[in-house]
Amino acid sequence: MKNNAMKIFIYILFFFSAINFTFSQEYVTVNASASKKEFTASENIKINVKASIQEGFHINANKIADEDLIPTSVKITEGDFKLVRANWPSPKNYKFSFSETELQVFEGSINIGLNLKAKKDLKPGKYEVSGSVHYQACNDRACFAPKDAEFTASFTVKEDTVKNVDTVKAKDTATIDTTGQGSKLDNEKPKTTLTENKRDTTQNVTAATENKNQIASVIEERGMFVALLFIFVIGLALNLTPCVYPLIPITISYFGAQVSNSTGKKFIIALFYVMGMSVTYSVLGLIAALTGGVFGSLLQSPIVVAILVLIFFALALSMFGLYEIRIPQSLANFSGKNRQGYLGTFTMGLTVGFIAAPCIGPLVLSLLVYVGQTGNPFLGFIMFFILSMGLGLPYIFLALFSSSITKLPRSGEWMEGVKIIFGIIMLGLALYTAQPLISTRVYEIIFPVFLILGGAYLILVDRKAINATTYTRIKYTLAIIGIIWGASNLHFGEEPQVMAGKLDWQNLMTQTEINGSIAKASDKPTMIDFYADWCAQCKELDKYTYVDPKVIELSKKFNNIKVDLTKGDKEIESKYKILGLPVVTFIDNKGNELTELRVTGFLKADEFTKVMEKALK
Repeated sequence: MKNNAMKIFIYILFFFSAINFTFSQEYVTVNASASKKEFTASENIKINVKASIQEGFHINANKIADEDLIPTSVKITEGDFKLVRANWPSPKNYKFSFSETELQVFEGSINIGLNLKAKKDLKPGKYEVSGSVHYQACNDRACFAPKDAEFTASFTVKEDTVKNVDTVKAKDTATIDTTGQGSKLDNEKPKTTLTENKRDTTQNVTAATENKNQIASVIEERGMFVALLFIFVIGLALNLTPCVYPLIPITISYFGAQVSNSTGKKFIIALFYVMGMSVTYSVLGLIAALTGGVFGSLLQSPIVVAILVLIFFALALSMFGLYEIRIPQSLANFSGKNRQGYLGTFTMGLTVGFIAAPCIGPLVLSLLVYVGQTGNPFLGFIMFFILSMGLGLPYIFLALFSSSITKLPRSGEWMEGVKIIFGIIMLGLALYTAQPLISTRVYEIIFPVFLILGGAYLILVDRKAINATTYTRIKYTLAIIGIIWGASNLHFGEEPQVMAGKLDWQNLMTQTEINGSIAKASDKPTMIDFYADWCAQCKELDKYTYVDPKVIELSKKFNNIKVDLTKGDKEIESKYKILGLPVVTFIDNKGNELTELRVTGFLKADEFTKVMEKALK
C-alpha cells in the first residue's frame, strides 16, 4: 500500500531535515586525497574518499531496498568545484536480526571515487575541497542517528595550456579504486572527525534521492539526449492522469470555437496554447534550479499537501456531477474568435498548466530534485520546457482536428459512468496524497477499506450505462480488482491484534512533560519508548512487538510514554544518555531508572515481555 510518489516526498523531507544528535564515539572516520598533485582546470579532478568503519558496525549502502533505512551519501561544499559523479563500491548483503530480508551494507574500509569539475575561468593555484559522507551507523541490534563525517583534499590547479579540452589523455587520468580493498594513492590523507549536521549550502549528490531519482539515473547511464527524450515521454504520460482528463472536452470545445478553415491558423492557435502550458512548467524548473531544490521540498509541506488533497477532492466532486468545469465566460470573451484570440489562447494554456500541476507524479518530482541539485537555471528551463512539450503535443492534434471531433456522435451514457470511475480514482488520489497528514496505521486501514467500498459502489450502486456491455465489463473488472486488492491488504490474518487492541501511549515531547507524567503515575512503573522516523528498528518494535497481546496486557501495568526524537532533543538525550535508537527504558515508581533493563535494539515480543516482567518486580 505504499505509493512511490509519497515515498519520494518522505525521502526528500527526511533529507532536508536537520537532525541534531551528539555522539561520543566515532564509528566512521574519513580520509580524502586527490589522485595526483596537479590538474588543469579542464580536467576531471578525481578525489578518493576512504571511509573506515569501526569493527562490529556497518553503514547502509548508497542504494538500498528498505525505505526505512538511511542510504549513505556524499556531498561537497559549494565553491570552485562541482561534484559530477560519485563511484561507489559494491555493497555486501547481510541478514540482520531486526530485518526479515537481506540488507545492502558497507563494512570495513570502502573507497568512494569522486569526479569534480572546476568552474569556468578558475585561476591557477592551490585549492582545497571539503565535503562530507552522510551515513547511518548500525550494528546487529540497533542503528544510530545519521551523521556527517567530513573530509578535505588538497591539490594544485595549473594553467591549462590546451583550451577547450573536453577529454584528458589516458596518461593524465588516474584510476580510483572503488572495490573497497584499498587505494594506491600517495597524497596526504587528512583525517577527519564526526560533526553535527550543518545547515550550510552544499551540492548534494546522493542521499534519499540517489536511491529514488530515476531522472538522475537515466542521465548518468544513457546521456542527456536520451534523458530529454525520457522527459518528453513523461510529459505525454501526464495526459493519462485524472487531473488532465476533465480538460480534454474543455479543450475540444475551446478549439472548436476558434472558427478557422486554415490549418495554418489552427496550428498557430495550438502553439500559443502549448506555449502557455510550457511557461507554467518552465518557470517551475527555473525556480527549482534557483532555489537549489528548496521548492521541490516545499511539496511535502503539510499546507501544500492539504492544498493538493483539496484539489483532488474538488476534481472528484466535478466528476460526480456536483458542478462542471467550464471555461470562464470572461476568458472566452477575452479570447474571441479572431487573431486577437491568440493572447486568450495563451492564457488558456497557462490555466491548463496550473490545473495539471497536481498530477506532478514521482518522476516529475525526481526531475525537480535533480534540477535543484544542479543549480543550473538553463538546464531547469530546458528540461521542464521539454516536459511541457510532451504534455502539450496531443493538444496540437486536438486543435487541428477539433472541427472533426465536434462532429462525432454523442458519447452516450457510458461517458457519465466513466466520470464516476474517475471520481472514485481521484478520491483515492486525495487519500494517498494525505498520507503525511495521518498516521501510517490509520492509512493502512482506511485505504483498503476505501478500495473495497469503491468497488462495491461500482457494482451495487452505480447503474449508469448498464446496457453498454463493454463499459460494464471494464467497470466490473476494475471494481473486483479494487475489492480484492483492498481485502488482501487489510491483514486480518497476519495482524489480528491490531484490530483487537493496542498499546496505549502518551506522546510527549519535552523533559518537563515526561517528569510530570512520571510524578502522576507514582503508583506504578513507567516505560518510555524513544523513537525517530528514521529508525528502522523502532518501526519493527511498533509493527511486531507492541502489537502482541501479551505485551499489550502487561503494558496496562505501566505508565507508557512515547517520545519522538526525530529532530533531536539535547536535554532528553543527555538525561537518558541516548546515543542511538531505539531505546526503551524503565523507571520504577520512585523515579529511578532501571538501567539494567534498558532495551537498545529490536526485541521480539516474547523477549520483551520478560524484560517487562522484571521491571514489574
